[in-house]
Amino acid sequence: MSTFKLELTLQDLVLKEYSLADGANLTIGRVHGNDIVLEDMTVSRLHATIAVKGRKLLVSDEGSKNGIMVNGTRVLSAELYDGDIVRIGKNYTIKVFAPTPEGREATLTAEHSRKS
Repeated sequence: MSTFKLELTLQDLVLKEYSLADGANLTIGRVHGNDIVLEDMTVSRLHATIAVKGRKLLVSDEGSKNGIMVNGTRVLSAELYDGDIVRIGKNYTIKVFAPTPEGREATLTAEHSRKS
């Protein structure tokens, strides 16, 4: 089963990490009752939703006043990929860590140097 990881930051300070599997749905907003509560007046009461559908991670603006940005571009909705940065409000970001595709393993390589 594929699990996405999200890292919530406030001005470069990691606040919390989230793990999401298929069927997971997170609401993001300013008021309690959301899964992720961001106490910032530039964040709407219900600002955005992040959901996992199969092997896809999707973000949707829920009619917020200030919108959402993915990698610096304002979007209404978008599929998220490994390394993407979602900006919510003025100061909060969410970094996406996607799972390695099934059947493929990450390969580490290193260059070796010889001492003369």
